[in-house]
Amino acid sequence: ASDVYKRQAPEPIGAASIRHYALAIGADPDRWADEAPPTLLCDTTQVTGNRSPDVNGYLGHTWDLPFPRPTTMIRGGNDDTFHRPVRAGDPIVTVWRLDAIVERTDNAGEPMALVTTTATDRRQDGSLLATNTETLIHRVA
Repeated sequence: ASDVYKRQAPEPIGAASIRHYALAIGADPDRWADEAPPTLLCDTTQVTGNRSPDVNGYLGHTWDLPFPRPTTMIRGGNDDTFHRPVRAGDPIVTVWRLDAIVERTDNAGEPMALVTTTATDRRQDGSLLATNTETLIHRVA
């Protein structure tokens, strides 16, 4: 498995995506007509270009990690930094980086792994939009 994955969204962020996201999070869609709520980039699967979900029903980016036993993944938390608003028409390039894998043992003595990743979102011209560092917990299934 590679420790870096880069993907350009198949189309620019659209006004309809911004409006639907605002509605989904309970925000006023008129407030977010052309500029996205800050968390859109951290939540959208639009940037992956995936056309069908994985075996877990997920459309977003996942890592193909070679664990010796099947695991269940739990999202452990995010640290987001927003550099500039995302606007309708922005072409997005995202680079996901695998930062660390730390082995631990849970309270029952079972092995688990804490996986830290960072997604960096930029406009196609290189201007920085957002970074999202996420902790993923992989427990034996």
